[in-house]
Amino acid sequence: MTNPQRTLVLMRHAEAGHGAGGDHDRPLTSQGRSDARAAGRWLAEEVGELDLVLVSSARRTRETWREAADAGAAARDVQASDEVYDAGLDELLAAVSHLPDKARAVLVLGHAPGIPMLAHVLASADGPADVREALDHGFPTATICRFGVERDWLDVGAATIDLLQVTIPRG
Repeated sequence: MTNPQRTLVLMRHAEAGHGAGGDHDRPLTSQGRSDARAAGRWLAEEVGELDLVLVSSARRTRETWREAADAGAAARDVQASDEVYDAGLDELLAAVSHLPDKARAVLVLGHAPGIPMLAHVLASADGPADVREALDHGFPTATICRFGVERDWLDVGAATIDLLQVTIPRG
């Protein structure tokens, strides 16, 4: 697939430390900030401008996006969502199926285990074997998966879209 109708990017937040305010308020570590900037450079080069970023409302995901944007990632609209924080597979699938039809390139920036589970479930068996195998080697912080989507968002489900790239940016 060379020119998919849509692009869906799934990303796990960069490395976070332990915050005094509990899980929702955990900040990025210095390595996490560096990795998020590397992710931003990758997004700018490989994906280009995003129509929409759905980012978990947690501090570490918002900081991941802020660092990525400072390094070149661009989006027309960024929405922090409590629904993406601590979301399971069903909630994330619902979020994807309700994306605006006009959105052609979307990043969902969230957490494990939800984002890795969604990546595994969405990837069709038709994608390149080496890319699918990369997904099977774990999903560390800052991992990014890029999918090509040849259908409406409403029709995205298990094994329905092509996994094009898996990368783990490190700064």
